[in-house]
Amino acid sequence: MPALKSPYEVLEVSPTATTDELRKGYRRALRRAHPDTGGTAVRFHAVQAAWEQVGTPGDRATYDRRAAARPTVQRTAPTFTDPWSRNVPPRSAPHPDPRQREWPPPPRNDPPPATTRSLGHPGGWWREQYLVGVREWVGPGARVADPFAPKFVASLPLPIRQRLAAAETEEATARILSTLGVAFTTWHDVATDATGARPDEKLDHVVLGPSGLFSVLSEDRNSPVRIRRGDLTGDGFGWRERPIRTLAQRTAAVSKSAAVRFTALLVVVPDASGLVGATVIERPRGLPAIVVTRSALPDLLRSHPAGMPPISSEARFAARNHLKRALRFV
Repeated sequence: MPALKSPYEVLEVSPTATTDELRKGYRRALRRAHPDTGGTAVRFHAVQAAWEQVGTPGDRATYDRRAAARPTVQRTAPTFTDPWSRNVPPRSAPHPDPRQREWPPPPRNDPPPATTRSLGHPGGWWREQYLVGVREWVGPGARVADPFAPKFVASLPLPIRQRLAAAETEEATARILSTLGVAFTTWHDVATDATGARPDEKLDHVVLGPSGLFSVLSEDRNSPVRIRRGDLTGDGFGWRERPIRTLAQRTAAVSKSAAVRFTALLVVVPDASGLVGATVIERPRGLPAIVVTRSALPDLLRSHPAGMPPISSEARFAARNHLKRALRFV
């Protein structure tokens, strides 16, 4: 079986690449692998998984340290003899001495551990809207070599760039959710009927696991955020925007249509947002809302947020069946 590629090979960079070269390689590989630009979903997820391994200095140092500690074993490919050929060894050939077997056995290229069950295309709707905006902006008949090239993206009007930023934000959250394990199931770009079934009135992610059922909103306005009057605000938000209230309305619509009860609302923000860890916002008349940074998201979902009791496997199985039947994607 061929050896699994290292994250550097997937990103097509040298193991000694600088941080800037690594980031450029990731963006280049992501553009090539994306289904919208001729890639495949398998390649796209492989690039995301590689970036998860070496994307930050800490993760990269951990990977390099573990890679250096792995023993190097020289193995030769096994040979197979056609029993009908004239090269069959004689029956008197000695059998290999079992005492001469290599011990401990050489490491195997086992398949990677099973990841979170995932349905839908995270960030897909916003990427489609971005490409629609690009086509409208460049005009009919114009050709764009690479609509995701950084220089080209920087030349676009802000509203179109924001669509791509929204897609990348949802993809960043989805990469983290994919590491939770097989006990979790995630749905991405879930349609709702909260305000007339508009496509942009969607749930970015729905997560079901041993700790409960969560609706998740991915937010990154490229500026610090703060919590005020039970909602999220900051310089990047419009004065009428109420992200948590909007998330609660959309979640209520899905809860009613799918006949399920959600555990909490989650708003995922970047680590550089100015907040630390997870902040619980009490909502006496509704679901608790939790604003959590990306790095703290896995631990939050694997624990029991805000002291909430875990749900039984029977209840989780029933909720999964309800959601599979009821959820639609934008």
